[in-house]
Amino acid sequence: MTSYFKKLLTTITLTASIALTGCVSTELKTNDKYELPITFSVNNPALIFPVSLHGVPGNNTEVGLAITAGVAGKYGVSVISAQQLYSTVGNLSWTLGESIRRGANKGDYQINTYGQQIATDLQYSMSKLTKALKASGVIKDENFTFENVIVLHVDSTGGISVPGVKRVSAFGGIINVKKLEVVSYIEKELVLANDHDSILAQMPLEMNAIVAELTGNQ
Repeated sequence: MTSYFKKLLTTITLTASIALTGCVSTELKTNDKYELPITFSVNNPALIFPVSLHGVPGNNTEVGLAITAGVAGKYGVSVISAQQLYSTVGNLSWTLGESIRRGANKGDYQINTYGQQIATDLQYSMSKLTKALKASGVIKDENFTFENVIVLHVDSTGGISVPGVKRVSAFGGIINVKKLEVVSYIEKELVLANDHDSILAQMPLEMNAIVAELTGNQ
């Protein structure tokens, strides 16, 4: 099958899946202590915590780098990606996202109440990530510490199976790591083309849209 017809088939099945499932749903939750929009800057950049992907077609390493590069590309030097340091945080990339999901859906925005281990691991990982970024020259100010962290996660989901596409649940939030509080949280169902090249093009756009909603900068 030629590349043209593969893309055509993917487009048709993707459109059909959206029609069948009503797949794109969004729910934004915000902590009343904070007001949107949230602004990042050169002097106070946000960190993109290493992204965990489950059930996303294609190579997770490549897709994760594409997502974070897309966000960093949109926001410039006001956002710093730590995706290249994924191994530094290990399983916390997944457990942090899941903890935010459970807590925010109950109206609980305090990281400490998710379990002391989560809070301790987050602080420890932030220290390691910040030191690594300073050592590599990405952060020039030796006294700098992050205030805002963007946490993104993608997980597989159920629903009607349609050939050529994949349904996933994308969710994440912004954390004020100095206060150990979730600022905002969002969960969205996505329909992805089940093709590696298409995923590399689609996922950065989808996750950029999520970050825009999280910050209130749509």
